[in-house]
Amino acid sequence: MEITRNTEITEENISLWHKCTQCSEVSFRGELERNGFICPKCKGLFPLSLESRFNLLLDIQPTNEEEFLSEKDNPDHFVSDVLAIEENIAQHPVSLFILEPVSILEQRHLKLFSEAILTAVNKSIPLLSIFTADPVESELSFPDIVPLLLQLEKLSDTSLAYITVLTETGNGQLRSHLPVGEIVIAECTSELYNTSRSHPQPALHAPEEQLLPEKYRDTNLNMPDISVDIYVPRTELHMVVSRFLKFFSSAASK
Repeated sequence: MEITRNTEITEENISLWHKCTQCSEVSFRGELERNGFICPKCKGLFPLSLESRFNLLLDIQPTNEEEFLSEKDNPDHFVSDVLAIEENIAQHPVSLFILEPVSILEQRHLKLFSEAILTAVNKSIPLLSIFTADPVESELSFPDIVPLLLQLEKLSDTSLAYITVLTETGNGQLRSHLPVGEIVIAECTSELYNTSRSHPQPALHAPEEQLLPEKYRDTNLNMPDISVDIYVPRTELHMVVSRFLKFFSSAASK
């Protein structure tokens, strides 16, 4: 079955009106921008572009692409649909990796993820990864991910925090082609945040479990999702991530 996704405003899609794929209602572009790309009718989440996600995470006003690129100290890390860079969130340094939700996972993404892990290890700062919980199918297999797992073992040995934020969590079971962290934050709507979940999600952090074949998933409807430690409304994401980083910063200084 083909999965339809909300489409965020881009340079190629400059229309002033945008249709939500969840409720089919049309919203004005300016209203969506002011509302954090959340549908004002059904509260469904529009996937964010790399720039918008970065701005939301740092709690800064959106900028155009040229301004965004000029502010980066190392623009070579900014490659169309992925960002791997050292950044400060609420004055706390972090090695940041963001992958756009519609991207098909490729070797170049793994390379940048590897660089983000090395930055965290070498500079003794937390690692923060952000990617979709509803990924597009990829030709990469589990052996392709193994080098990342070995690097994450080094991160674990240093007791540095690895936090993952999962986006697009409203499409059924959560899954990932990339290894998630010890702490998993799932971005959600306010409605999901206030709704009790009848199917708890036991620990499924191990990448070999995350990467179970789709055929196996289809025949086991009761299989648990990736473990989620906390569901956070999009508008509160910056605050929650900042609190986690502050906690780990305080723990490291003791």
